[in-house]
Amino acid sequence: MLPLANRRVIVTRAAERAGTLIDALRRHGATPFVCPMIASQPLADPAALDAALARLADYDWLIVTSAAAVDALTSRGRDLHPRRPRRVGAVGPAPAAALAHAGLAADLIPADYRAAGLLADIGSIAGQRVLLPQADIAQPELAAGLRAAGALVDVVVAYHTVPGDGVDLALELLRSGVDAMIFTSPSTIRSLWQGLAARGIDDPMIRQLFASTVIACIGPTTAAAAPRADVVAEPHTVSGLIAALIRYFEEHP
Repeated sequence: MLPLANRRVIVTRAAERAGTLIDALRRHGATPFVCPMIASQPLADPAALDAALARLADYDWLIVTSAAAVDALTSRGRDLHPRRPRRVGAVGPAPAAALAHAGLAADLIPADYRAAGLLADIGSIAGQRVLLPQADIAQPELAAGLRAAGALVDVVVAYHTVPGDGVDLALELLRSGVDAMIFTSPSTIRSLWQGLAARGIDDPMIRQLFASTVIACIGPTTAAAAPRADVVAEPHTVSGLIAALIRYFEEHP
C-alpha cells in the first residue's frame, strides 16, 4: 500500500504553484484538494519594475525569493538572459528552477532556503548593488540584512499577493474531516484565518476545526505563523514535505 493511501490532504498553495505538490501527494496515494489561500496579481502600474529591468545588467546581484517573482520579471522583461546581472541568487530550488527556465542559472542557492540562509552564504557584498523584486507583502528581513552587510539594495514590488478563493472549500473539508492541511508560506495561513474570521468563525472555533487535522508546514518561517505545526519539512522543499508527512503518519497511524 502507498504510504499516504486514503489520506485526504488540503493544499493551500496558489493554484498555479500547486501542481508539483499535488502530483507528489497523488504518487504516494493521498487524495489532495486544492484550496488556494493566495494568488498572484500583476501590477496595475509596473513602471518601477520596468525601470529596474531596463538596468538589470548594471546590478551586481539579482536575488529572487519566489517563482512568482521570476514570472513577474519575465512577464515584463521577456528575455532576461541578455540583461543578466553579474550574479544571481535564488532562495530555494523553486525560484532557481524558474530562473533556469528563464535562461538565468542561479549562482547562489543557500543551503538553508530562507532569507537567513542567503545572508549567511552570500559572502562580502559591501558596496554592491542588489535588485530584490518581491511581493508587496514580503517581509523586510532579507532587504534589511543585505543593507546591514553594506549592500545598496533596490527593493521593487514585482507582483501583488491577494486572497485566493479556497476558503469556503477548505471550511467544508475541515468540517467533514481531512487528515492534513499543508501550508507553504505564512501568507497562506494569514489568508485562511482572515477568511474564516470574515465568515464569523473566531479563533477558538478555528482551533476546534483543526483539532483532528495534521498541520504541515514547508519550513520554520511558515510554522512560526501557524497555530501549531505537527510537521515541518526538512529540507524545506516539496519532497522534504512529503517525506515528513509520511514519517508523521507512520509514527501516528
